[in-house]
Amino acid sequence: MARGAFTRVVDDAAGEFGVPAPILLALGWEASHWNPDVASRWGGYGIFDLREGEQDPSLEHAGALLETDPNAIIVDWRLQVRGAAAILADQARLANGGELPPTDELLSWWDAVRAFSGREEPVLQDQYAHYVFELIAAGVSADTQWGTVSLEPSPVDLGGRDVTPPPTSCDSSLAYQYYAACTDNYSDYSRGSGDIDMVVIHTAEGSYSGTYAWFANCSAEASAHYVVRSSDGQITQMVKEADVAWHAGNWDYNLRSVGIEHEGYTTDCSYYTDAMYAASAALTADIASRQGVSLDRSHIIGHDEVPDPDGSGWGGSGHHTDPGSCWDWDYYMDLLNGTTSTSGGEIIGAVRDSDIYNGANLVGASVWIAETGSTTTVASDGYYRFEDVPFSTYTMHATYPGYAEGTCTKTTSSSQDWCSIALFPDTSGGDNGGSTDTGGGTETGVPTDTAPNVDDTALPGDVPVQPGNLVMSGEAGAGCGCAVADPAAAGWAVGAALLALARRRRA
Repeated sequence: MARGAFTRVVDDAAGEFGVPAPILLALGWEASHWNPDVASRWGGYGIFDLREGEQDPSLEHAGALLETDPNAIIVDWRLQVRGAAAILADQARLANGGELPPTDELLSWWDAVRAFSGREEPVLQDQYAHYVFELIAAGVSADTQWGTVSLEPSPVDLGGRDVTPPPTSCDSSLAYQYYAACTDNYSDYSRGSGDIDMVVIHTAEGSYSGTYAWFANCSAEASAHYVVRSSDGQITQMVKEADVAWHAGNWDYNLRSVGIEHEGYTTDCSYYTDAMYAASAALTADIASRQGVSLDRSHIIGHDEVPDPDGSGWGGSGHHTDPGSCWDWDYYMDLLNGTTSTSGGEIIGAVRDSDIYNGANLVGASVWIAETGSTTTVASDGYYRFEDVPFSTYTMHATYPGYAEGTCTKTTSSSQDWCSIALFPDTSGGDNGGSTDTGGGTETGVPTDTAPNVDDTALPGDVPVQPGNLVMSGEAGAGCGCAVADPAAAGWAVGAALLALARRRRA
């Protein structure tokens, strides 16, 4: 498939229906990380989590607007993009007296994005819209089946649009908010620490906001105690730990456990960021310190390790396979036992002539990080490396004799983040002084085949590039009065939870 096909289809659909392309890209990333081949647990399909029924983003609504069979949309990613654009435009007209807002005034599309969310509760609509516009402000880049796809950062002023979570206290001080699951989806109990001896790890098979909206839907007949977001580890509590969530597919295991759902799909490793691992591990350690759970693999288990109550297999009654092969159990248990640092990682990339995929390696090119002043050169293998770089946003600059300077920008969140640069011959007559071109915008990363649990025979392009950390503005003091709003505070929260566990072990 030609590289750039997805971006071209998005741009064409945006022009056809008069909607902003950055919003379409952000909607697709929020729903699926631009994956056309997934199905969410609540019945959504493809890139935009289009679902059956009247509630948007609706397959039927998209089909009517495109005059196309909804079943055709499920299997054609191009129709998914056009259908999402058509729904967004239709909702924008409904919210703006029949007129489309200007495409260059992104926040004028706020109400249309709220309506696109499919959420019924106003606070969930606002939280969804807020996160979509945060993605637009921060930018995202990832390796996909179409090559590297980038949502370039766009200036968005979210001042005055902070979302206040429901003012209900949480069991864990690490939770951003408590948003209650429907009472039809869990059992009201009065469990104490002697009743809980296990934590069950899940992958949600869907987006963060979609997961907690689903558990709040009384038709779900399922719930978990907590949901963790991929990009920054934000945590929503949905069921009190004293109550029994319906998550394991085995009543005996439900009775004795706390369930934690993680945003994402078992088949897509891009969701399993260090930020999510760190937040989840801190939450599990906090639960363990309060409930007396042993931090070993007999008591911290995956959904796929829950026996079917009829003895026919594993994964509970539904034979679930989550958290799946992308979940790095060794790394997670190292975090729980305090043997792994989460403060930073490696930045690595190629510097190549005119094309980061097919261009010649520019061995010896100089590379430096603007924010830290650290410098290095491209080694004989074609790559530059910066080790132990604290998680943050960085701009890498590269120069090579006879070429114009190039840059790439990356928000780091993983043990290894890629940021590759294409340099173009300098036609200005100077030496490295001409225009800057990154060969693809804000993160033109060359994928790696060293991600956890990835087959090391995978070809370049098979392994997704992970997104950077995103932190919602106004999180400090919100929700449960205990939210963490900055990376330094997040590190303190992880350390505090693990320290509390160590104290319990010594007691």
